[in-house]
Amino acid sequence: MRLSLPVAAFVLGALACEPNVGAPCDPNQEKVLERVKVQAGTNDLVRDVSLDSCDQALCASTDGSRPYCTKQCESDLECADAGEGFTCQAIVSFGALACIDFTPADQCDADGNGDGFPCDCLDEGGSPSTLVKKYCAASPQTIAARDAEFGRAPFVAP
Repeated sequence: MRLSLPVAAFVLGALACEPNVGAPCDPNQEKVLERVKVQAGTNDLVRDVSLDSCDQALCASTDGSRPYCTKQCESDLECADAGEGFTCQAIVSFGALACIDFTPADQCDADGNGDGFPCDCLDEGGSPSTLVKKYCAASPQTIAARDAEFGRAPFVAP
């Protein structure tokens, strides 16, 4: 079977497309770094529609990696389209992006007198919620390999 030149160019171009999960959150790195904390040993996750590149407006940094687009998931299989090294993980432990049963401070029993739900991601007994949200995540090494694969300069944390 022979492919015409335009069809062959399309096929080659499609093979080189970067998956959204793992891609930089926005072309303007300064803008991203104003919103996402990048620090070795910590994870950060933000939902920000002003970050232009992420399909679900979710931007993560894991263990100080370059911030990258992510998506909510329930199993590793949902992260397979991102490429090797991405798994479905609970990457933050507090805040609205951490658990399904998040209760904001203005609606919770902040003073402990029993007239509301526990604050943040805690169950009624004050233990951490088991209803965690998970996201496709990868190590800094996986993100660095992705950058090299797509011709980006190595990320240097601020």
